[in-house]
Amino acid sequence: MGKKLVVVGGVAAGPKAAARARRCDPEMEIVIYQMEDEISYAGCGLPYYVSGVITERQKLISRTAGQFAQDGIKVLKHREIENIDVRNRTVTGRDLHTGEGFTDRYDRLVLATGAEAIRPKIEGLDLANVFYLRSIFDADAFLERIRSEVVQNVVIAGGGFIGLDMAESLVQLGKEVTIVEMTPQILTLFDEDLASVLRQYLAKKGIQVFTSEAIAALKGDKGKVTHVRTVSKEVEADAVLMSLGVRPRVELAKKAGLRIGETGAIWVNEKMETSAEGIYAAGDCAETFHLVTGKKTWVPLGSTANKQGRVVGTNVCGGNAVFPGVMGTTVFKVFDFHVAKTGLNIKEAQREGFSPIQAIVRGYDRAHYYPGGKESILKVIADKETGRILGGQAIGEGPSDKFIDILAMALHGKMTCRELANVDLAYAPPFSPAMSPVIVAANVLTNKLEGKVNDIAAAEVKRKLDTGEDTFQVLDVRERDEVEAKRIPGSLWIPYADLKKRIGQIDRKKEIAVHCESGLRSYKACLKLQREGFEHVRNVDGGLLCWCYDVESGG
Repeated sequence: MGKKLVVVGGVAAGPKAAARARRCDPEMEIVIYQMEDEISYAGCGLPYYVSGVITERQKLISRTAGQFAQDGIKVLKHREIENIDVRNRTVTGRDLHTGEGFTDRYDRLVLATGAEAIRPKIEGLDLANVFYLRSIFDADAFLERIRSEVVQNVVIAGGGFIGLDMAESLVQLGKEVTIVEMTPQILTLFDEDLASVLRQYLAKKGIQVFTSEAIAALKGDKGKVTHVRTVSKEVEADAVLMSLGVRPRVELAKKAGLRIGETGAIWVNEKMETSAEGIYAAGDCAETFHLVTGKKTWVPLGSTANKQGRVVGTNVCGGNAVFPGVMGTTVFKVFDFHVAKTGLNIKEAQREGFSPIQAIVRGYDRAHYYPGGKESILKVIADKETGRILGGQAIGEGPSDKFIDILAMALHGKMTCRELANVDLAYAPPFSPAMSPVIVAANVLTNKLEGKVNDIAAAEVKRKLDTGEDTFQVLDVRERDEVEAKRIPGSLWIPYADLKKRIGQIDRKKEIAVHCESGLRSYKACLKLQREGFEHVRNVDGGLLCWCYDVESGG
């Protein structure tokens, strides 16, 4: 009898493992058990299907059961695997249509059970028009209802990636959208400054965002949701999308006695093998290593699931493939903003024992004189002790994905900011400034390592202004037209060109936070002030690019 591979789960990692195994071993018997009616579909494409950008549902299906059958891979849909007998190498389950039980044997077993939506224990979750978005069938149900004119006000519970993706989709469908997030900021994997930039952008698109607002209950009338009650308010809602995150589906693995990792996902080694010989796990149900911290982590992403599936497919056929880990590299789009991240944010770096420093620069996509330019705000984070790049974030209409992909490669190579500053990146005026924004950020970090200028974050500036510290002042060194458009209340304005002749207007006894639009002119102003004997000078990271607080107009 030939070897048999059984795959449990048929969305991303499972089908990838099966397809790879078939290429590695043309004779192996391969069976995929899938609970749903569809297999191998693009879960990440669901928001675009809802919005209408993806007009044909079938385009979300990568391969049908029939196409797998052409390669000799049997797909058994509407089957739930309920138990694994590790010793005898069998699985048992039931047909979801008939209720009949079945048993199957395996030589190699792949668990690709994915993740499930977090469902909080609150009143009203069983009301009509309360939705989740984990499967293509969730999208079908949501789309059918949301296109009704009866549904106008939609509340999204959660300000993470899926919630933000869906906010755009719903606005494009003409809905009034409110995001309710229990933490102090949306986009919690990013630093507060860039998350605040996105929040301001969403407000301009007509999306209300309430933070620090945990949902207490969903209220309804005649069986349908009508309001979302938070800790401090009630928000009208014709429909609610619950997008509070996901957790790995590990119940089957637990019942089989497989080891569950510290992240709550299935423990696997670098070959994606579980604690039981011959059983592998991949995708959103499995944990992995973080390449920056070296610790176990859980990052549920479709790109990761497919890479892990390929490794598993190789190894179930006797191969020796390794999945080294992830850095949480991700990107998504909200209207015209491209939002991307890799590696650690500032708080994560601090928790891991690093001493993080940051550079925030304008991320232009072409030379300043070439028409049609767009820009993103780019943040790069490094360790103050070693100069090693720890992470990066980018947000805006510019090439955020390009910047973050460059930084992801730098993280893989464990590069320092000094090394990154001399990387040979492609340049031509239609594609990049002569000095790539990534290289500019690396140079800023190098200057900080060398102690040329001290920095201060916009949030700290705001805190000091709010507490009314009489030993603190903000110096604005921009030009008149910039200041007339907006300025920080209470700031002292002296254009950079006039700084030397008006230096007597600055109180030497106070701590001075110097800012411009993005940080370059203020950096030069800090150097000039230091040469004039000023001791307490700090450059505001990112300048007004990351100032998401009150402003006033007038010079």
